[in-house]
Amino acid sequence: MDQNVMEKAKELALAIASSQEFIVMRATEDAASQDEAMAEAFGKYEELHQEIEACTAKEQPDFERMAQIDEQMKKLQQEMQQLPMAQAMQKARKGFTDMMAAVNAELSKVLSPESSCSGDCHSCGGHCHH
Repeated sequence: MDQNVMEKAKELALAIASSQEFIVMRATEDAASQDEAMAEAFGKYEELHQEIEACTAKEQPDFERMAQIDEQMKKLQQEMQQLPMAQAMQKARKGFTDMMAAVNAELSKVLSPESSCSGDCHSCGGHCHH
């Protein structure tokens, strides 16, 4: 394995770990794990999840009960999405995901320049015609 590639991969990982997007995401996730409303909602969700697993494990599953549980889970998910901490976590994760998409796009441009070139050098900076 190319040691230079591994060193650069480590540098990239360290750069990602020190990025504002990653730091904000981790801090938000940590805060969410301490949030009482989030903890209560996740606890209820986990109970429902375990109940539906128990239903599916039975020889004769109660499909009506499973449908009721599924509806309760969907309702709880909607309620959870309205919690301020859940919204903050979703926003932070989107920021990180967007950054990683940009990183992956940059890697793709370099590794497969022919697939990322539109013929207009303004879109790629002209690197694909060198």
